[in-house]
Order: sequence, then C-alpha cells, then structure tokens
Amino acid sequence: MNILTRITTGDKRSVKAKKNIIASTLLKGVDAFIYLALVPVTLGYLNAYEYGIWLTLSSILSWINSFDIGLGSGLRNKLGIAIATDDKEQGRSYVSTTFYMLIFITIIIFVVFASLINVIDWYALLNVSSNSVSNIKEIILVSFLFFCLNFILKFIGNVYQALQLPAINYLITFSAHLLSLIVIYVLTKTTQGSLFWVAIVYSAAPPLVYLLCYPVTFYKLYPYLAPSPKYFKKEYLKDLLSLSISFFVLQVMGIVLFSLSNLIISNMFGPDQVTPYNIAYRYFILVPSLFGLMVAPMWSAATDAYAKGDLKWIESSMYKVQKFLLLIAGILTLMVCFSKVAYHVWVGDEVSIPLTLSVLMAVYTMINLYSLSFSSFLFGMGVLKLQMINIVCVAILFYPVCYYFANKYGVNGIVIGMCLVNLSGAVLNRIQLNKILKGQAQGIWIK
Repeated sequence: MNILTRITTGDKRSVKAKKNIIASTLLKGVDAFIYLALVPVTLGYLNAYEYGIWLTLSSILSWINSFDIGLGSGLRNKLGIAIATDDKEQGRSYVSTTFYMLIFITIIIFVVFASLINVIDWYALLNVSSNSVSNIKEIILVSFLFFCLNFILKFIGNVYQALQLPAINYLITFSAHLLSLIVIYVLTKTTQGSLFWVAIVYSAAPPLVYLLCYPVTFYKLYPYLAPSPKYFKKEYLKDLLSLSISFFVLQVMGIVLFSLSNLIISNMFGPDQVTPYNIAYRYFILVPSLFGLMVAPMWSAATDAYAKGDLKWIESSMYKVQKFLLLIAGILTLMVCFSKVAYHVWVGDEVSIPLTLSVLMAVYTMINLYSLSFSSFLFGMGVLKLQMINIVCVAILFYPVCYYFANKYGVNGIVIGMCLVNLSGAVLNRIQLNKILKGQAQGIWIK
C-alpha cells in the first residue's frame, strides 16, 4: 500500500486527521528551524543576562492567556459539537459569544494591570539591576498591551482546531515566528542591542498575524462563523463556562507552573541562569512539538467521535498514539547523546548546558508526553474534573518540592521537582481513559 493510499484510506474523520498531521509536520518542521534560529539570533543581539530577563518576563506575561477562563478551549469543544451536528447558527453563536466576552475580559485585565504597574517592584521581582535595564516598566507595559491583543485574537486558532484543521493553527504560529526572526535579524544589522525592541517584536508578531488572518477566516472562508453582536447569547456563555472553568484551571496551572520555574531560577540563581535552562527546554520542546502534530487532530476528532458514541475509534486512535511514544523515547535518547554537539552548533560556546540538565529535561519531557497521550482524548471528550483536581494538587506541591531540590541541586533540582510532581497526571490519565473505554467509569472518573 503506497503512502497516498494510506492517507486516503479510512473513515472521513481519520482521513482528515491524517492529512492534517502531514501538513502540520511540514509546517512544524520548518517552524522548528525558525524557533531554534531565534535563540542564537536574539542572543547575538542581547547578552545572556538581558535574554534571561526577557524569557522570565515573557513567561510571566503569558499568564494573561489563562484569564480567558478557558473560553478558547471551551469554544473548541462546543463549536466542534455544533459542527458535528451541522448547526451553523449555534456555531456562530458560540464564536460570537466567546469573541465579545474575550474583549470584555481583556479591557478589565488591562485596566487593572496598568493601575498596578507602578505599585510592583519589578526589579526586585525579577532580581534585575536598574543599572542594567533602566526602562523595565515601559518594556512591561508595551509588551502587556500586545499580549492583551493576542489574548483576544487567538480564538481564531481555536476555531480552526474545532474545524479539525490544526494545520492552519500551526501556519499562524509559524508565520509569527518567521516574522519575529526576520525583524530581529534586521535589528542586529541596523541597531545596537535593545531589550525594548526585542520585547516589542516578540510580543507584537503573533497578534499582527492574527489580525491578518481575521478577514480571511471570517469574511472569505467561513462567513457563517463570523462574530456578530446579534449572535452574542448569554445562555451560550453559561454553556461555554460550564466546560471552560475546568479548562481554565488546567490552563492557568500549566502556565503558572512553567512560569514559576523561570521565576524561581531568576530569584535564586540570577537571570543569567534562566538562559541555559530555557535553551535546554527549547531543545527538547522540539519533541513535544512533533508529538503534538499527531495528538492535536485527536482532540477535536475525539469530540466528534464521543458526540456520536464512537468509542471504538477513540480506542483505536489511542493505541496508535501509544506506539508512536516508543519512537519518541528513542528520539529523546538520541537528543541527549548528541546534546553537547547540538548546543555548540546552535548557540556556540556562549552558554554552557550541563549533560545532567539535558538528561533531566528529557525525562520531564517523556513524562509530560505520556500524560498528554491520554489527556488529549479526555479533553476532546470533555471529561476534565479528575485532571482539574490533580493539577491543583500539583500546583500546591510544585513550589515547595522545586525549592527543596533547587537548594540541594541548583537548576537541576528545579527539573527534578517538575518530574516528580507531574508523575501523578501520567498515571491517572491512563487509568481514567481505560475505564471510560471499557465502560467501567463511574463517579469522578466520568465527569
């Protein structure tokens, strides 16, 4: 059986998923090189200290993405169900309600943040010297403004995911990274290093791409889903929120945990130590990106299958994902073995990353991917309560566990703590999905 036959063989849902996986792989492959190239280009424009400041700052600002109270993920599921049942009017109402609610939330967030920016001692929070960066508040405020704009417009990606077209969402991300790389490269040739300009470029690129996508998406391709005030419905908001709150808890905890690790490192060991940690993280994040190409279509496809009672398709797809994990484990092992060479080629000798940090980051990556291989289906099915309870427990344990190991093993201890607290999700997600597929799930296991 040739490749073309394999792609076009199977039910409509599976064929669509295969096509999106292939398209996503091509886009993500090119995007991976761009994402990697951004690090040495930015390091060539800034020093490791300034770059560490930006990494920490951007991770903190990314918290605002969680303040949509899970509306984006809720939209993905609810719109997916509306599309599965061919109810276009309901789909447009979900899109419109989400869009205008995001605008309302953003206005509140920006007003509150703008009023507090002078109250917070950013230099103490980030452990930054005012002599090194004199305009930290201006950098934060401008970056925050663009993050807010992106906060509103990123729902466009959720629409494409609900349409089972995650490849389009990857195209948007790819375009934003490419734009950032081009502009940063031009800056290296025309200006001296400036944290202010790096902050603007990195934070402005995504919303700019989304702005360009908006008319294409809603005026040309899918006008029946275009946001409109007359389609805003309070009753749909309640429907969205019933599912979104769970997504919100999972989303905010995930963002806070990653951001908190940067903040702990910056406070305990200085901003310059955030850089090697993030370089190792970005090196191994290539594998989750690859794995995400396969599981991304599964979320919305699982929503469609679960709405139609097709549990056999979910079970069959789950086993295929599990087999793919074996390949992932092999790739991670090879990446550890060649990490020293890879870091040298990538960023040169300016930043030193110990082998131990690479090994621990590979283990952490594998734990997360094993958990994701089950949670993606659970997300699509809207079965979230157990995951929500678990992530809250993880969040409570995260700081004391990471702080304890950081005092003993430095930056490596942060990753050890991250590995330990994430084990519970990997175990519980597998048990829960197996119970559901076998018809044995009751109580919290089915909620």
